[in-house]
Amino acid sequence: MNKIILALDNIVLDEALSISNQVKDKLLTVKVGLELYNLAHKTGIKKFNDIGLNNLMLDLKLQDIPNTIYRSILALKGIKFEYLTVMALGGNEMIKQAKKATNEIDPNIKVLAVTILTSLKNELPELGFNSSVEDTVVQLAKNSSEADGYVCSALEAKLLREKVSKNKLIFCPGIRMPGDSKNDQVRSASPALALQNGADACIMGRSLLQGDISKNLEKVLNSIK
Repeated sequence: MNKIILALDNIVLDEALSISNQVKDKLLTVKVGLELYNLAHKTGIKKFNDIGLNNLMLDLKLQDIPNTIYRSILALKGIKFEYLTVMALGGNEMIKQAKKATNEIDPNIKVLAVTILTSLKNELPELGFNSSVEDTVVQLAKNSSEADGYVCSALEAKLLREKVSKNKLIFCPGIRMPGDSKNDQVRSASPALALQNGADACIMGRSLLQGDISKNLEKVLNSIK
């Protein structure tokens, strides 16, 4: 299985489609984040299905009361996608409703619980968390048992494999090649380290999109052989 998910952030729809069509055969899939979803709307996102990407990752990081989540996900019907993110902080009952909705759309859809954003580290005490990032990620994952998998930084992936689940999906964002700028990704790691720590897939955006994407992707793929 291909291990790389292309994050289509800070990019317009036509360019996102063009790039995706160029490299789709070398990817697990592409990730549509909130910015692109809001720009393109449902009708625009369905164009990824038209170029053969039927396993989209909709990274919408949904969080609301359970019934609203259920109805909001049903509103996605018509888009072919395989992965959908919700926030672990929404609680397990919310995730149950997310699973109920996705099962009605397509039982193969995987709901992934986002633990702690990779842009956060030292801010946790200000947000009311008294434990370390690692312990918080583990606890949030444990409290999201209805999810099919988790989104966490590569630095916590090994802990989730050891303390939460050996079998559930783990997708890691904030992935950078050695020497690349981390930008706002505080808890970052290389693709090789992420996979070594137990990740099923690496979510990469800027490291692939800056420059020649085909060459950048080839470099990444060679680094994880």
